[in-house]
Amino acid sequence: MTYAILRTKKLKSFGAVARSARHTFREQPTPNADPELSQFNRGTGAKTTAKLVEALKKGLPEKLRAGSVLCIEYMISASPEAFKRHGGKLDDLGDGYFNDALRWLRKKHGKENVIATTVHLDERTPHLVAYVVPRTKDGRLSCRDFLGGPAKLKAMQSDFYEVCGKPCGLERGIEGSKAKHQELKQFYGALVGSGEAPKLEARDYAAAAIGIKTATWRKAEALAKSHSQAAAVAPTMKKSFASRQRALHKKAEQLSERLHVFEHKRLLLKQAESGLEVRANALVERERAVSASELNVLALETERDAFERRIEILEASQKNHKAPIRGLKYESSHTLG
Repeated sequence: MTYAILRTKKLKSFGAVARSARHTFREQPTPNADPELSQFNRGTGAKTTAKLVEALKKGLPEKLRAGSVLCIEYMISASPEAFKRHGGKLDDLGDGYFNDALRWLRKKHGKENVIATTVHLDERTPHLVAYVVPRTKDGRLSCRDFLGGPAKLKAMQSDFYEVCGKPCGLERGIEGSKAKHQELKQFYGALVGSGEAPKLEARDYAAAAIGIKTATWRKAEALAKSHSQAAAVAPTMKKSFASRQRALHKKAEQLSERLHVFEHKRLLLKQAESGLEVRANALVERERAVSASELNVLALETERDAFERRIEILEASQKNHKAPIRGLKYESSHTLG
């Protein structure tokens, strides 16, 4: 199952607000965030630490009591496997989940008191961070009115689930979860059977009966509690592991597909290079043929010039040579008779 997640943190000084904001607005190195995806983060209100502190000061009353909670930091998300990037159904913005959460915060605290929100899409699991001034409707600064006591926290979680989580198909965390309130003696019995727990003696039980916990009792209690917590988170860890396996498998398929595309492009490039080489060789041959033709033309022109020169010499020789005088025949001579 995938769960709606709502967590709160009380910030009692401007320094605490600034330290949180520098991480939220990526004004300091954030190892668990992908810098290439930070440009896709989106938010409302203040966008820098300086602007956030300035807006917070404007939203606070003039007189503050020592130790007052100046700001509530909300972190809203869902189980990693709920999002598509981990094999779930919700897109990075939760198919409206974060928009519903923003409306829920503004209705609960008043729009003017929600001074900044940011949806982080550059981390493994998308989530919304909000900074809220805990001012009541009558103008008092009172975090207790919103987060005071288990009953109010329980009611807040239930209201958030009904308004934001349930419409998106998310589950609410189990009220009074057995992971937190399970009887330790049940786990202790199992640990004794496996030989992992320290052996409790009669004096340990006698001391516990009058409200005194011996060192051995405390050790056994701590061990049982540790195993109780581990058992409680085991199903979630198993689901998270399965989700990560699906994500890795999907990533491997994407990489394999990209490798095939790259190989296809490499073959096309190789074919193009071969074609260019053939064309280059053909061009070289054509240049050689043109050069040979130019040499033939030059030889013919030289031969033509030589013939023309010889003709000119012959013509000049004929002009300079005089024709011989021919003798008259006897029959053509004149007579006197």
